[in-house]
Amino acid sequence: MADSIPIYRFLNADGALKTLIDGRFRVGQLSQFNDPFEWRLGFTGITTPEEQWVADKIQSEHRPWVESWMGVLCFTGDASNLALWSLYADNHKGAAFEVKYPWKPDGIVKMAYSKDRPVLDFNELRKLGNDNERDEYLKSVICRLSNQKPVGFSFEQEHRLQIDLQDTVHCRLLNGHYYWKPPDGSFKRVVLGFQSPLEETTVRKLLNMNGYADTDVVRAKLCQEAYSVII
Repeated sequence: MADSIPIYRFLNADGALKTLIDGRFRVGQLSQFNDPFEWRLGFTGITTPEEQWVADKIQSEHRPWVESWMGVLCFTGDASNLALWSLYADNHKGAAFEVKYPWKPDGIVKMAYSKDRPVLDFNELRKLGNDNERDEYLKSVICRLSNQKPVGFSFEQEHRLQIDLQDTVHCRLLNGHYYWKPPDGSFKRVVLGFQSPLEETTVRKLLNMNGYADTDVVRAKLCQEAYSVII
């Protein structure tokens, strides 16, 4: 199991309210994320039409294939970051949802950040002598694709939960979208932004209605000594 550290999902007020009413998080699709490089390989060393065909096929089919069986929920490890509250919680009007659970290592990914894209180099591929070597090379490139983002996003300190869309215990399809229910005991707190219009009493009632009586409700405060948020 991976370390049981708290992670936080930021939502604006409307998204937070919908999540509280449903008792589930709406699962994201890679093609809808704000990074245009999301799960897109770079390609170098192409010298033949056949290699270009392979590159084009990977580019057009790989991400839709991944989306057919896997969704993603994005969290951060830093709930005190002002930029995250401003960008993803509608300038402190939304909320941060704290989840803590001993995830399986292949279920949660702590993102790395780099200025260099994951690249499939056909020159390197040609050097490899057998299928096993080529498979290992491709796996290493795909691994970087799944756990790496541009360095400009490093302030997010992102952790990603990979959601199995076929897991009918925690995931359900409704009106064309998948919704994920946190494992029992993992939903620890709802942290309301200091400018959030959501009332603590309303949040408390919605949590109780969905079986989250043990989930705490608090309101964030601006730190008086540092550029930070106290939760």
